[in-house]
This record gives sequence, structure tokens and C-alpha cells, in this order.
Amino acid sequence: MAAQRRWPTSTLAAVAVAVVLAASAATTTEAQSAPAAAPGPAGPVLDQACLTALLNMSDCLTYVQNGSRARRPDKPCCPELAGLVESNPVCLCELLSGAGDSYGIAVDYSRALALPAICRVSTPPVSTCAGNQSPP
Repeated sequence: MAAQRRWPTSTLAAVAVAVVLAASAATTTEAQSAPAAAPGPAGPVLDQACLTALLNMSDCLTYVQNGSRARRPDKPCCPELAGLVESNPVCLCELLSGAGDSYGIAVDYSRALALPAICRVSTPPVSTCAGNQSPP
């Protein structure tokens, strides 16, 4: 039986920021009806599987967006974060590589960095993303 690994809260926080950026960007993009000639996001782009997984994180946006006055994330946020970490940890690496930044969502990084501690969710260390896109 393998020993359970605990990861630093700062690692999870960085991942949570990226998750929320991508989820909110995808939600915003789908909600708008853009003309056919509208440009797509610049820079790295999330693959479809990760984009779909991150859409499920939209309940975290109300807590981490700039100007939010929420004292805690919406109730579904933490289970959604935990589910992403459990089912698609590779998406966290994609987000950390900058794929979520190209959507231009304004996030309060202090709140986003606090999200992992609030949710008590552990993620793989950021160092596992270096050189590959798959955390162990």
C-alpha cells in the first residue's frame, strides 16, 4: 500500500488560481455570442478535456474574481476543486504552463491562493509539471 503524499498549500493555491482562470474564461466565452471573425485566445490553449473539466469549477469564480465580497467560496466549489485534482491532475499542469492566462480573466490572486487552504485539498507539487504535462 502506497503512503499518501501531502503537498504544500502554496502549490495547491497556484493550481487553484489557474483552475479558476480557465473555468471563468470558458464560462464567459460560452456565454457571449461573438461574431465569426472574433479572434481566439492568444498563447497556449487548454485542450478540450481540460476545458470541460474546468468548466465544472465555475462555482469558485464568485470567490476569487476581482472585487468579490464573498467571505467563502460557494458550497460546490471545494468538491469541484477536489474532483478536478482527483480526475484530471494533468489539467493543473496545463493551467500552470499559462494556458489559462490567455483568456484574460481578472482574478484576485490573494483569494485564489487562499482557496486550497479553505478547501483542504492537496495537489501534486508544481515541480511534477516540469518537462512533462502529467503529474505522477
